[in-house]
Amino acid sequence: MTKISREQSQGFEFLAAENDHISVTVVPELGARVTSLRNLHNGREWMWRRPGPLQLWRNQVGDSFERGTFAGADECLPTIAACHWQGRTLPDHGEAWTLAWTLDETLLVQGKIRTSVTLPFSPFRLIRTFELRDETLRMDYQLENLGAEPEFWLWAWHPLFALEPGDRLELSPEVQELRIECGSPGTVLRGDRWKWPEARPGIRLDEFSLGDGDAFLKAFAGPFQNPRARILNPKTGASLEVIWDATSLPYLGLWITRGGYQGWHHVALEPTNLPADSLADASRETCASTLAPGASTSWWLEIQIQA
Repeated sequence: MTKISREQSQGFEFLAAENDHISVTVVPELGARVTSLRNLHNGREWMWRRPGPLQLWRNQVGDSFERGTFAGADECLPTIAACHWQGRTLPDHGEAWTLAWTLDETLLVQGKIRTSVTLPFSPFRLIRTFELRDETLRMDYQLENLGAEPEFWLWAWHPLFALEPGDRLELSPEVQELRIECGSPGTVLRGDRWKWPEARPGIRLDEFSLGDGDAFLKAFAGPFQNPRARILNPKTGASLEVIWDATSLPYLGLWITRGGYQGWHHVALEPTNLPADSLADASRETCASTLAPGASTSWWLEIQIQA
């Protein structure tokens, strides 16, 4: 049975859903950010945050993501990278992460956390529902086009996961290579193809190793038929596995920083509908997603956490 608790901290309301196995904490006022995803059997916290106590603050629409809190998981819609699209200036990491989302109070008694947001620049409404099912966090989404014209869209979940010594990354066996989006200056070029899991001697992506020295990398895998991505620690047995809707989300963005970005160490597993960070770039993909006026589309993710 799932219990929902509410707490005020740092001037914001925190909503926590918890069962016998896992807990998840959401802050609706701050982009419906997930600040905690915890295994209650071994105590492992999977959401990364800046070193030290959790610190949250409100950002303004249009802020660079570098001015954000970098705590946990955000929603990126309708772009990740800032760009210009159809006369709109779309901000870094999209429009949703800086906004206060609306909470559906009626579903709390059912153990569900449903939040929604209407974007200020793009004619979209996004609805997200969280539900705990034993050791799984189920995430259901619905995207609506509120405009009078067809709209391209790009969505990605943007979770920053904390790494522990010995962690390894497993991807679906269908992954043979990754396409590079960006990386440490002078080390990679956009569009490069790297073999998975050993891109070159000394770089083992399944071990989160980017070679000697500090480095970071953003790449895409897919399209998938049976998408799965798993962080596993063979020493402790702890694991987090992301499974998602391949029909709507055939790609995975992979972000790794090993000290190369602000000295931090974390990883992001980002299911997405398009293999690009910018909506302007994504619209040129042959698989570009279009939503008709007044239409809606839906997708799902599941996060399985085990000790």
